[in-house]
Amino acid sequence: MLSYFPNLYPDELLYSGFARYHDHSGNISSKQTMKELFGNMSSVAVVDFPNNLESFYKNIAHFNPPSIADLITNHTMYNYYTAFQSDMMKSRALNYITNGGKPGAIHMFLGIAASTIKNWHYLRFCSSCVQQDREQYGEAYWHMSHQLPKVFYCHLHQELLHDSTIEFRNPHKHEFISAEKAELSAPHLVTVFSPKLEQELKKLSDESINLIHYAQDSRIKDLTQIYKYLMQVNGYANHFGKVHQQYFTQQFKKFYGEEFLTLVDCNFDKHSDTSWLRNIVRKHRKAFHPVQHLLLLQFLNISFEDLGKYVGKKYEPFGKAPYYCLNPAADHYKKRVISKVAITTCTDTRKPVGTFSCDCGFVYSRRGPDVDKSDALKVGRIKNFGSVWQAKLNQLTTSGLNYYRIAQVLECDYATVKKYMSMSKGKPSNHNEQLIDLRIQKEIEWINLVETSSDFTVTQLREINPALYAWHYRNNRDWLKENYPRMKEKVTTNNRVDWKKRDLEILRLVKKAIQNLYVIEKPVYVNKSKVAKEIGQLSLLEKHLDKLSKTKAYLDKYLETREQFQIRRIKWACRKLYREDENDVVAWKVRRLAGLREKLSNVVETSLENEIRLYQQGEMQNEIKTMDF
Repeated sequence: MLSYFPNLYPDELLYSGFARYHDHSGNISSKQTMKELFGNMSSVAVVDFPNNLESFYKNIAHFNPPSIADLITNHTMYNYYTAFQSDMMKSRALNYITNGGKPGAIHMFLGIAASTIKNWHYLRFCSSCVQQDREQYGEAYWHMSHQLPKVFYCHLHQELLHDSTIEFRNPHKHEFISAEKAELSAPHLVTVFSPKLEQELKKLSDESINLIHYAQDSRIKDLTQIYKYLMQVNGYANHFGKVHQQYFTQQFKKFYGEEFLTLVDCNFDKHSDTSWLRNIVRKHRKAFHPVQHLLLLQFLNISFEDLGKYVGKKYEPFGKAPYYCLNPAADHYKKRVISKVAITTCTDTRKPVGTFSCDCGFVYSRRGPDVDKSDALKVGRIKNFGSVWQAKLNQLTTSGLNYYRIAQVLECDYATVKKYMSMSKGKPSNHNEQLIDLRIQKEIEWINLVETSSDFTVTQLREINPALYAWHYRNNRDWLKENYPRMKEKVTTNNRVDWKKRDLEILRLVKKAIQNLYVIEKPVYVNKSKVAKEIGQLSLLEKHLDKLSKTKAYLDKYLETREQFQIRRIKWACRKLYREDENDVVAWKVRRLAGLREKLSNVVETSLENEIRLYQQGEMQNEIKTMDF
């Protein structure tokens, strides 16, 4: 139980409070401070995630301090690093800080250790904050917001932060060092950023502060779905959720620029399919650094504070149901009475196409997505006018109005009115008559084309007159299939192989190739593949060797096994080493020159020992001299 512990200041790291306690207590030994705070001397002084706080809290409970949860969320980096993590990971991190664990384990399971975005090398400070703290509290302290990764500016004074002389990961792991014990002088040379770069860095700093302030109240679930929705709304993913990765990465890099992304350790290869940016908008299979999340949100014009508003939202390219019926003949014209929309994809633009079907029979479609509220009242194409519209047309006709006036009332074309009037009277319109004449003309053209090109296939005829083929395919498909050119029977020639003759030819080539391979000074492995490659008949010997009986018998007799090849290499290596130096024929040199593995079969090992013994005893001397001669 402690007799004293200093009150923690706003935005102060718990590490800083421990360091101030060490100074105020007058302890000389850092381990003595550890024992007083945690009841043991093995705890580690960690800036971002101090652990074993349960033991510490018991020692200060009589001071009626804030709860352990408040200490963790307000005076450690817990909120910052767990804001985008799952509830399970948050609970695991909270348990680690409260009850302790293996040193560095929290940095591993939160993905901090593996991230390309690293912490600052030194603890950082703002000169104005130091002066203000000393005036208000009588001493300076380490601000948590100043230590956040890639935060270059103080959010209170909008000034550049500076490195102190105290390392973020202190090599003296049991030592707490207060801000007053550090060198807090501003450097003479200060980094100057361009106005645009400074603006982006300040935005990132402000969003990082928002993150630690609002993370505790945020209940973000299914972050992948939120990102999918935001990407769709901003036009970087289609209505099915597929991201236009190339366009997205190009715009992201253009938005921030190479210099900024490099400065915050977030640069990437825009052509790489495994970059962090492409992965973060896919299903999350690993943790991403908070800086990466913040950059994506800022690019999508969303603040972390507002992220919770998009939980559970589904992208609606045509807005929410119900939708407008745009049938001018209906009593519910321009009223929201259509409950559903069928969405397909435009084959030309790949944009969503919505088809709206009303109970009155009126069916229309338009290409989305809707950008403005007025888009909901637009018609791209009318697929069916319906019975209500047809009844209204008949009513207007009997009232004596002419076609042009009816077209104005029903908000359609004059030709449409004429067409449906003719249909209602049961008389073929001039338009229909024209269609019949056109079909007859097109059929005659196709028959003439087939007759003049009797040897051509359908594909070839299509290439000759693609427009004619396309017209029949769209308007007269059944007739077209019945009038395809007749397929002629293929005449197959019997190109049988005389395998006996082929066997003799290949045998002659194989014999010559094997003889040549065995006389090469440095032995090569004489197997089937090697011989086949030498004669240029690899495919033949691999697939049809069973049909070449004599060649197969010869190969079985003269091809060598792996052991035989190794023994041949041993003999060659011994001869070569003996020629260079009679005393060089030793096992390790032979193995190396022959390219042998350490583990060999018993047959090869025995051959190696016998061959070396012959050379060492001088029994091969006469043979070698004769060969040299």
